[in-house]
Amino acid sequence: MSSVCVPVTVSPLAMTGTTITKCCGTPTVTQGVATCGGIKNGQCVFTISQDICVEVPVEFGAVATVGDTYVECVEASADDVCMNCNNYIPDVPVVTDTTK
Repeated sequence: MSSVCVPVTVSPLAMTGTTITKCCGTPTVTQGVATCGGIKNGQCVFTISQDICVEVPVEFGAVATVGDTYVECVEASADDVCMNCNNYIPDVPVVTDTTK
């Protein structure tokens, strides 16, 4: 059994659409230079908040890495040294077709 883990970072994203400005009421026209109220070059700041649902598809996997292989060489011979060996171990798995 293995346990896998991946950190996921969710960063908020806010994209604005086209800004719509509407005039409210009739404009006031004042003769001469009027003193404007408010903050010079100021800004109006407000906050909009929204609950969102974030679905993050994550696929887990694993890579298996084997270590070094070892062999112990016992004997080299011109004779058939495997003649008395009863247990044959194939190099690759043997698949038997049972559909025939």
